Amino acid sequence: MSSSGESIATPLLRGVLAALGALLTAIAIVAVTALAAQLVAERSTATALDAILIALNILVLGLGGGIMLHTGAIEGATNLTPLGLTLLLIMVVALSMRRAMVLLDPVEDDGGLRPAALRDSGAALGALTVTFAIGTGLLAALGRSPDSSPVVLSAVVSGALIALLGGLAGQIWAVRAQVRAVASDARILDLLPEPYGALARSVSITMLSLLALGMAAASVMVLVGIRAEAALMDDLRPGIVGGIVLTLLHLALLPLFAVWALAVLIGAQVTLGTGTAYSLGGAQGGLLPALPLLGALPQPGQAPDALWLLVLLPAAAVALGAVRLVRDVAQLPRKQRIAAWVAHPLLVVVATVLLAGLATGSLGTGRLERLGPDIASLILPLLGEAVLATGAVLVVLASPLPQRARAAAADVRRRIESEEARHGASAAEPRSQGDTEPDDSDTDDASAAEADDAADTGAADEEPAAVADQITNRTEN
Repeated sequence: MSSSGESIATPLLRGVLAALGALLTAIAIVAVTALAAQLVAERSTATALDAILIALNILVLGLGGGIMLHTGAIEGATNLTPLGLTLLLIMVVALSMRRAMVLLDPVEDDGGLRPAALRDSGAALGALTVTFAIGTGLLAALGRSPDSSPVVLSAVVSGALIALLGGLAGQIWAVRAQVRAVASDARILDLLPEPYGALARSVSITMLSLLALGMAAASVMVLVGIRAEAALMDDLRPGIVGGIVLTLLHLALLPLFAVWALAVLIGAQVTLGTGTAYSLGGAQGGLLPALPLLGALPQPGQAPDALWLLVLLPAAAVALGAVRLVRDVAQLPRKQRIAAWVAHPLLVVVATVLLAGLATGSLGTGRLERLGPDIASLILPLLGEAVLATGAVLVVLASPLPQRARAAAADVRRRIESEEARHGASAAEPRSQGDTEPDDSDTDDASAAEADDAADTGAADEEPAAVADQITNRTEN
């Protein structure tokens, strides 16, 4: 049953129900994992209730909030976000919102939005965000224990942000599916006015390329360090169920590890506690938690200078988005093109810095107080790579310099061909003259031959005359 759009109560109710469904799904995900870990723990005295409280604390961390730990091993604020769990929670919210939007039916039969679609979408998104934020605050309050206590305010704020991002993603997903059902070639970004649609597309391409680059680098490191990781896993002896729990934990931390790897590729420094830092220049090692995933980190020492060439990979990702931007805004007025060209590297820098900020945090107030990319060492190389890569693409595709260079090269080539043709003609002229004029030696030989022929002819003519004279003399006698 779809909403006719006449009553605001229907989209509000849809948003509230979507938030409740997302919260219940999120609780189930973390609670099942925590209970499984509690069941296989050999030396743990934790009860099922303790496992549920731990699950609520993990949920707060996954949402991006913070907790206060008093475990003895870790003391103080802990706010390192497992980005894999964060992405999973955003997906859960997006799925719930998508179902609500399908029921609201915002798209008409001709592919356009119905008159009250924006109002209903906004109302549903607002109800989802408020309900989800309140729910995460209540869960944070319920998750308090002597060993840990979530920070309620951070849970509310981070829950609202997760709900907003997931809700927007779910709405776009639902509208896109309904619009594509009517017009198969329709695109959501095409609905944005230019150059905003082109900018959103180019920045999305760049950020997805950067994330893929970081994930590829992290995967390579995990494969290279597989022996060290296996040794750490054997030392923990988690068992079958415990191994599954550790695998899920690693999957939750792998996107965080990928962002760290991306920061290193850009040229920044990643710190993993006091005295431990990693960069393209080398690694400075220190004591780390016995987590098998950390076995993929390189050994302390100086790295080869050639490793700095890897900064070209993030620059190539920026250039990839810039190429798409130049092609998309080619028909726009000059001012809009320039504005889009300038905005592209700046938006990439802002988005990357925000992503790196999400990947930073702490585990207590001890030596693990600082974890993640050093933002101060990230901004300058990131800005340089973004600006230079975009500028290089503009020089090649959008400036008249390549055309002038090609025209100059064509002119030089024509001159060379003309000069070669002229020299070829000059060399052929003497040869043609040599073929038509006789040689002096040949002329002398011909004259001598003619003289001999004449002498022979004269001698032949003189012989009959002499014979005739002899006959005449004899007759007279």
